[in-house]
Amino acid sequence: MFKAVIICILAAMLFPIRINAQNEIDSVGIHNEFYSALDLYNNKKFVESEKLFNQINTETVFNAFTTISYIFTAKSFLKLGDMGNAEKILYSFISKFPNSNYLNEAQIMLAKINLEDKKYNVAFKYLADIIDIPQSSYYMQYAKSLGEPLTINFLTPVDIRSIYDSTSNMNLRPYLLYILAKYYYYNNKIDSSKLVLDSLLEIFPNSDEKIKAESLMEEIKSESNANSGVPLIAVLLPLDKPSNDSHNFNAGNEILEGIKFALSEFNDMHRNKIGLLIKNTGRNKEKIEKIKREVDSLKSLKVIIGPIYSDEVKETLETFKNISIPIISPTATDEGLTEMYPDFFQANPTFVIRGEIMAEYIYFVENKRKIAILNSEGSYSETLANSFAKEFEKLGGKIIIWQKFKPDNINLSDQINKIAKDSLSLQGVYLPLNNSQNVAAILSQFLSSNLNLTIYGNQDWLQAKGLETSSDLSDRLTISSDYFLDYNDSTFQQFQKKFFVRSGLDINRNVLYGYDITNYVLSFLNNADITRSELKNKLESKEIFKGLHNNIYFDKSRINKFINIIRYKNGKFELIDKFKAG
Repeated sequence: MFKAVIICILAAMLFPIRINAQNEIDSVGIHNEFYSALDLYNNKKFVESEKLFNQINTETVFNAFTTISYIFTAKSFLKLGDMGNAEKILYSFISKFPNSNYLNEAQIMLAKINLEDKKYNVAFKYLADIIDIPQSSYYMQYAKSLGEPLTINFLTPVDIRSIYDSTSNMNLRPYLLYILAKYYYYNNKIDSSKLVLDSLLEIFPNSDEKIKAESLMEEIKSESNANSGVPLIAVLLPLDKPSNDSHNFNAGNEILEGIKFALSEFNDMHRNKIGLLIKNTGRNKEKIEKIKREVDSLKSLKVIIGPIYSDEVKETLETFKNISIPIISPTATDEGLTEMYPDFFQANPTFVIRGEIMAEYIYFVENKRKIAILNSEGSYSETLANSFAKEFEKLGGKIIIWQKFKPDNINLSDQINKIAKDSLSLQGVYLPLNNSQNVAAILSQFLSSNLNLTIYGNQDWLQAKGLETSSDLSDRLTISSDYFLDYNDSTFQQFQKKFFVRSGLDINRNVLYGYDITNYVLSFLNNADITRSELKNKLESKEIFKGLHNNIYFDKSRINKFINIIRYKNGKFELIDKFKAG
């Protein structure tokens, strides 16, 4: 399982083009050749790009593009599936340019090649070399994050101990102890894990692994608290790669990291600790039923966070329906679940709620009364459109014209021309997407029809490409989204640094789904004696929680009523409001 993950991550890594002088000779001709080769590579013409990059790196005169051309020659071979030639190029590169600024990048590609060949010890050696002599803290952390699942899944404790005994590097040794402790932990050898962690903390008290080792120790203690009466949060997440859903790989693990980080912050600041019980659902009915039997007698269990996918949410709710314990999904969006299961909460607004919120925002905040709708048929785009129209007309607005299109159809000239005929009486177009790839074509057709109206949409627009090609229209775009991350915000950047130090991961929306809902629940668990029914009443009490990715607000409907309102302006998305329905 992890092999595919590591290979995927390695293959996706974008190597920065840092053209450094390095006492190299530059020329206009080589400059043009290099960027021509780079264009070929970016356009997936890897046979042609390999030939041109190879021509540059074999020039008789050493130039400013020689070393980076070696890297891209190897990358081109990798894209063509030619591991042998890629490996030869990289060996040659390391031999000729051992002090190059691209050394770590070459080592990571060699790790990928050896992992593909099942030469796990060799693959780890290249990652260990990066940890030993990193060119930056980024490369060190990146190598550590890749080395962890590799060692835990493909090496043995004897292998790890052997590498530990053979090195004196003060970056590598504590890291090896940490992953050895995790190996034992994942294999239910808890006493061995604790002994290794104790050694790490005693021998390397100032290492980068100290905080993560302490966090793992707390996790072990939290699980041991399951039978000690300490208030307990159970986490039910799919922590395996779904065999039929590779696009969403690791979402459960990322959400779990956010949950663990929130709990560690809480326990660091409070005398009365909260325990965490982590259970892997595997999106599997039998596993969920087994988990239910395991937790059924835990009186200290106060709340369940998860699952995250709607199919397993339904399975879990049905399995747990007689326990009467609050269950909160950070992400599930299916309709009707809270009506069927009175203890269930949805922290992510359903699509019906999202459509209603957008209608209220346009009507009350933007003060618009006449709107057109353009949506895709047979998808959540249609659900959003139907909900929006119903709420907008209920408020007193008018849907002047409503056009629909097939999901795979990118030629919308007929529908857009019909909307354009009513443009003088319109104040905007509600256009919820179900495929962000269609955006450039849609905006082009808007321009062709001289339709220059404000566009309102859903969060699929965040992934849209081609917004910059129609700047006048793009700057009239306002969307709703269940998340928004402002990477330029100083508070967010500080939080990102703290999280990275503890987890070795970057912040993304999945992390914040877990982080925010855990902090929301913890805000009610200061009272260790709170009962499940009392907690449920607290959760329904209409208190507003200000989260990082979105606010949270539950009433008796038990569906979050907040959504982010985001505007595209001057080439970037900006948060303009966190808007609550009603």
